[in-house]
Amino acid sequence: MIRKLLLISFIAFFSFEIHAHQISRSFSKWEIEENTAKAVFTVPARQVTLLPVLEGYSPSLQDQLTTHLRNYLKISVSGQPCQILKGPETQLIDNGYVQSKIEFICPEDGEKLSIYNGAFFPVSAGHIHFARILLDNNDWQEHIFTSSRQESSFSLSSGESERSGFTIFVDYISLGFEHILAGYDHLAFLATILLITFRARQLLLAITGFTIGHSVTLALASLGLVQPSGPAVEALIGYTILLVAFEALIIDETNKKRFVWFGTLLLLILAISALIFGGTLNILTWIGLLLFTLCYGFLLEGRDEAQRAMPVITTIFGLIHGFGFAGVLLELGLPTDGLVLGLLGFNIGVELGQILSVFLAVLILYVLGKTSFRKYHNLAYDISGALLIALGTFWFVGRALML
Repeated sequence: MIRKLLLISFIAFFSFEIHAHQISRSFSKWEIEENTAKAVFTVPARQVTLLPVLEGYSPSLQDQLTTHLRNYLKISVSGQPCQILKGPETQLIDNGYVQSKIEFICPEDGEKLSIYNGAFFPVSAGHIHFARILLDNNDWQEHIFTSSRQESSFSLSSGESERSGFTIFVDYISLGFEHILAGYDHLAFLATILLITFRARQLLLAITGFTIGHSVTLALASLGLVQPSGPAVEALIGYTILLVAFEALIIDETNKKRFVWFGTLLLLILAISALIFGGTLNILTWIGLLLFTLCYGFLLEGRDEAQRAMPVITTIFGLIHGFGFAGVLLELGLPTDGLVLGLLGFNIGVELGQILSVFLAVLILYVLGKTSFRKYHNLAYDISGALLIALGTFWFVGRALML
């Protein structure tokens, strides 16, 4: 039964592409000096394809974004609107992004500069826009625009933002919360934990271990103290899902050692392929994964041992996922005027999203357990484990081999 489910899952999931993170977001870089403001607005091309429902059809993505920015990107000085001096000049750039450059001329007299950015929020309420702003000769400042906060203001005399520390804190809580809910690979790992244990105390210890692990590496990487390889981290996240889901399916099997040897052999073949044809992991990492997989599989004799070891495993794997969280946070950037608050808020947001996800999963499973669905428990368990193995394999192989 398990072998058939694995085969079906592998075929199904290798037939199409799955993205682990699909947060709707865009970026801009502003340079403001005297009465001129220059902006470079960058957005994934797939986001631009949503605009025809709002702006009407345009013959190209460039024209589509140009029209949208003219309508939804505005700045003013003390309430007096700035006028477009040049642009938007829009072009397709590498990695599937569309970039637009625009220049404004502003009134010379005024005390407050305001940037209004309503771009993409009408077509995606969960959209996040991250802006880096340089005002005269002051330091770069990072600002987040969301559907509920589409305007930022600055003092022209001091160059300081009018947002408070509390605003920064709340913004980054929202970022962390939205990231974990859109981070399907992180949610998949949480699901693998539920396959191993459903007991409240053991589940709490496992989630706590995961929290401790990713909190440590999130802080280290975000503060620049450690700089891991992003592609390698993403591949290892897939491995954590694959291994724990694989463990869940074989843990009650009498011939478990055969599965362990078979899984290790497949991993060895993958390692050789990656080293020959190129990949994101170096030889030492592959050796470590092979040894860890083999030892982990043979040391855990049964479900009780696996449940007791789960807090340690989730702590170790949490360290890997923390680097993944940090990669997103570093891409967005931490605010220079509230670095600690931003980091703390993002981590709290991740925890809130994580707690909500686990709570909903437990609630749904509890309710289903009270219905006639209960008699299909074993079948649902095997299918869930097989699907998670397929997901973990897809992400691990695709990222390790850069497919």
